[in-house]
Amino acid sequence: MVEAVLLNSAAVDEVTAFYLKYAREEILYPHDLKWMKDHLGTDFFLMGIRIDGELVAVAWAAQLKDFVYFTVENEALLIHNNGPYAYSGGWCVQPNDRGLGLFKLLAATINLFWFTEISENENLILWGRMVGQKDNDGNPLFWNKVGKMVTGLSYQDLLTLPFGTMEKTIFARWPKEPMPFKNIPQDIFERALGKTYEPLVGPLNAFIKWGLVEVTNRFVPTSLNRFHFTTKDSIPDPQKFFDQALLKTLNSLGS
Repeated sequence: MVEAVLLNSAAVDEVTAFYLKYAREEILYPHDLKWMKDHLGTDFFLMGIRIDGELVAVAWAAQLKDFVYFTVENEALLIHNNGPYAYSGGWCVQPNDRGLGLFKLLAATINLFWFTEISENENLILWGRMVGQKDNDGNPLFWNKVGKMVTGLSYQDLLTLPFGTMEKTIFARWPKEPMPFKNIPQDIFERALGKTYEPLVGPLNAFIKWGLVEVTNRFVPTSLNRFHFTTKDSIPDPQKFFDQALLKTLNSLGS
């Protein structure tokens, strides 16, 4: 039996254990169980896929306070903070169940729940991104070579910050005047700007093919990869999209 569910506080411990087992430090999610339980259903939402009761995929969506990003202007990077925004992250599929159509089903689940049950604002945009280029240690290449030097904070330092405060901290420490390209090591800049982590290029292309996301020229401060966004109109019939994704998973399972 395959179920797509909007998870409640009773699942918080299970979700945390799932992330600890499969996500390590590659996927951002709240580490404070009390915070999750206090915010769940208000400005933080968990969505998951179960197969025969077992949680096999999970993601979150949240109302966050600081939308921090770079734009490229006059051969320089300029940082911005647009304030409150909605963001989806923490996408994780259990390794043994990848290739069953669960990625599409997770995307369909988030889209369906967010735009039909959670959000009452017809014009609300749901932002997201894929992981950007990594250094040899698995941390963001751009942050390791540039961000750490500029802010004095390593990526590991950023990960210790309370959930939802990383972006505000980066904005507070980053110079507000434009950073010329010439001040950024050219090999790092060329390898990172607008680039998605290679194993995730396929999923991003699938997003684009489905019409689920629009890729922008707003760049993630830690990695310099691109933000993308989804609107209520990205998938004209979210229930049909969900049903098609579910059928694909059921066929993969031989159900």
